[in-house]
Amino acid sequence: MAQLNWTYFSLTGFPYRIEMYHGDESGHLILFVNSNIIHIDFKQFGPTDYSFYIENQLLKLEIKGDLNPFDYVLTPQPIPRNAENEEKTFDEHFWIPLIVLIIAANLIFFVLN
Repeated sequence: MAQLNWTYFSLTGFPYRIEMYHGDESGHLILFVNSNIIHIDFKQFGPTDYSFYIENQLLKLEIKGDLNPFDYVLTPQPIPRNAENEEKTFDEHFWIPLIVLIIAANLIFFVLN
């Protein structure tokens, strides 16, 4: 029976405990993150891989080998950096209301003086 655990520190610095149980005879596999079950797979006797997210980071658990002994590798995947994935802080939904607010404040200021 394979029971492994890892401590993963997210990009924001918070620790996450990743645990895995893989039965030798049954082949049942259970993945936990901070004691919460995130994946269950029954009768898993061959090599495979599982992907899951912690915060915005994709992690990949690879199970290598046939039957016993298995080799378990947990690796964070690179985050793609492109314009579509990045959040826009100052887009048109920010500037239009700001301009309207400035114009309204100027009008009120000039009318009252």
